[in-house]
Amino acid sequence: MKKSLLILLATFFLLSCEKSNIAEHADFIGVWANVDGDLRRTLEVAPGGRSSYEERKGSGNSYSAVSYNGPFVLNDSILKIGFKKLIVNEEPTMSGSTWCLVMDNREYKKE
Repeated sequence: MKKSLLILLATFFLLSCEKSNIAEHADFIGVWANVDGDLRRTLEVAPGGRSSYEERKGSGNSYSAVSYNGPFVLNDSILKIGFKKLIVNEEPTMSGSTWCLVMDNREYKKE
């Protein structure tokens, strides 16, 4: 039992140690948000490559949230943050005076 647990923890540790490649994708740095009714999705990417993704649902004083944290890793069009995978349909572009990003067919705006 102890050996199985140790192998499981070692595998988890190795999978979570993937290096960020934010230096190749600097346009992603910042806070991005998508609001759809009472559901708010937020992607935050730090210059050092640490990132978080949160889906928060609710209004007023009550809400529920699911969040993922980890290094920013973008391979082809798959963005991985911890155990969350997002499909990048359109990389960040400037539209007028606003930065836009499309992930999982949802438009995010830079805050």
